[in-house]
Amino acid sequence: MKLRKYSLCLLSAALLFGSCKKELNQNDPQSFSDENAFTTIDHVQYGVNAAFGRYSTYATDVYKNALTSDEAKIGADNAGSGALTYRYQYGSDNTTGNDVIAGYYGYYSLIDQVNRVLPNVDKVTGGTEGRKSELKGQLLGLRGIAHFGLLQAFCKNYNPSDPLGVAIMTEFNAAAKPSRNTMGEVMAQIQADLDSAKNLLPLVTSTNFSDTVFNRLNVAAYQARIALYRGDFDAAVSYSSEVINSGIKPLVSGGEYAGIWIDNNTNESLFRIRFLQSVGIGGLWTGSGNSITIAPSDKLFNSYTAGDVRLASFIGTNAAGNHYVNKHYASSRGARIVDLKACRTAEMYLIRAEAYARKSSPDLAAGAADLNFLRSKRITGYVDETFTNTTQLFNAVLFERFKELCFEGFRFYDLKRNNLPVERSSTDASSQWQTLPANSHLFVYPIPRDAILANPNTIQNSGY
Repeated sequence: MKLRKYSLCLLSAALLFGSCKKELNQNDPQSFSDENAFTTIDHVQYGVNAAFGRYSTYATDVYKNALTSDEAKIGADNAGSGALTYRYQYGSDNTTGNDVIAGYYGYYSLIDQVNRVLPNVDKVTGGTEGRKSELKGQLLGLRGIAHFGLLQAFCKNYNPSDPLGVAIMTEFNAAAKPSRNTMGEVMAQIQADLDSAKNLLPLVTSTNFSDTVFNRLNVAAYQARIALYRGDFDAAVSYSSEVINSGIKPLVSGGEYAGIWIDNNTNESLFRIRFLQSVGIGGLWTGSGNSITIAPSDKLFNSYTAGDVRLASFIGTNAAGNHYVNKHYASSRGARIVDLKACRTAEMYLIRAEAYARKSSPDLAAGAADLNFLRSKRITGYVDETFTNTTQLFNAVLFERFKELCFEGFRFYDLKRNNLPVERSSTDASSQWQTLPANSHLFVYPIPRDAILANPNTIQNSGY
């Protein structure tokens, strides 16, 4: 089956309107009714394209993870952007909490789009059964990872019986005022959506794989990420191995790796969010005139050893000696116009290494092999490290995640899920916001205040 690439014209209003005009017009009740909004397979395709576009909200996870963790600091040219968030002075209102409540409506907007389009796939004319199955798989995959995005950000560490999960939405209902489901119920829905998506999506090979569309391989990658989150380490090994053993997106090194970050290639990319003409991710860190708004932390800069290709790829230094985020800095399309790599093969090796260390029957040798192999692809002249126990291996993997996955939306969630504090360097933050204790309520971002006011059945997270 031929895979169709979805052009994600993210955060570019003119382009999005041009490519998804019919999809946008369906919301005009004077032009379309429920009966005729979707009549052909092309209408469904417009709806699916728009759903992919709404996954651009993942950029909000990247931004708030950086601000609330130890991978970033306030930049030399910052005029106040992100400062309250960085100082842990955020609440649930739009004034103080805009950075951390971001994504709540974005993910539910994505879920809403899926739920509007999904029931119409089998009703429309045209299109083969194979294409319809693929479109349903795309939609279910998006709904699954959107619910997961909400669970990570707005709930405590995973506990199936915790009543304060997020509200599950599987049907379009503009008047709905749902209560929060248990975390276990949310996870069950996520797993069901991803399992169904995987069964509906096509098999891929190295010749027809696309990282801008869902397929069985990158759905497995998300399943690995989610299995690690919920502490199912055997499943995390199985899913990550499915991706790694396929050989479709192997690890690369040197210039092939550096080229990933300027969009010269798609090496190691399992799923990518296109920013064709937008600074939607690059503009979060540096502005016009190369001003530095949010900078890499000194702690992060000092974590890289000599010969590590990631240092120059991820962190730049200007003429004044100030560091800036180079990971999303530029491509041939222009300054700050870069794609967001939402899921990569490197993460799979780190997932599997951690899972090997934390399984009920740990495999120290296998976990060490994964970690050492990844490092050998990043560090010239690397010599394998040996580990005498699983705690050593786990700590090394977590540190490697800090270095490899910085500014990709992981660090704060990694510390949170492992009940670890944020510990910033003294050169990165004043003493009053250097540390965020592991038991702080601030590890759970607040539900937006206006969402609470609009839906009295939604319970706010504690401390807000």
